[in-house]
Amino acid sequence: MNKIINYAKLIKELPINEQSARIKKLVWERIVYKEKEEIEKLIFSNNTEIELSRKQIKNEKDIKKKLIMILMWGYPTGGRGNNIQNVLSKLEKLVNIFSEYKNKNLVQEDFLKLVSLFKGIEGLGISTWTKFLYFFEISIESKQCEIFDLKIVESLNKKQFVELGNKNWIQDTNNYLEYINLLDEVSNKINVKPDQVELFLFYFNLYYKF
Repeated sequence: MNKIINYAKLIKELPINEQSARIKKLVWERIVYKEKEEIEKLIFSNNTEIELSRKQIKNEKDIKKKLIMILMWGYPTGGRGNNIQNVLSKLEKLVNIFSEYKNKNLVQEDFLKLVSLFKGIEGLGISTWTKFLYFFEISIESKQCEIFDLKIVESLNKKQFVELGNKNWIQDTNNYLEYINLLDEVSNKINVKPDQVELFLFYFNLYYKF
């Protein structure tokens, strides 16, 4: 296996905050949820298409708008089935949750309590709630929360780098805790940000053979 440290220079140069997604208003007009017109006007204005970057989402202060922006950035084509619609039906509950938890460093017990709240929201899976944790800058035991979607799991399971080990990854809470610890360890070792390692996994490790 290769060593991820050999690509430290590349990872360090990844412009993480500029990573963006283009969202067409037409796609989101098909999704039904409360306050739909108000929120779409707030985000799209008079545009039929917008581009959202990580930086824009991180800088957004309005919790409700930020939640919508995360969903649009993460699922520009509207996601699978009615998952997004089901999540948006609990938008006020999510606003209350992140009003309390945003920017917090959680002990593991509090993190598990938070996950139990997520489990009570239909359609809200680990791919989505880890995006929420990331953009609301939540940490667990001083480890920065990162996105842990199916693409990241697929990337990890390619087992191309010594530092990532030989583990067979699946999407669950225990694996997530192990994942953010791993990214923290790797990022400290090569002097980069944890989300730069995440972006490297998403783009390069997944689509390149090293």
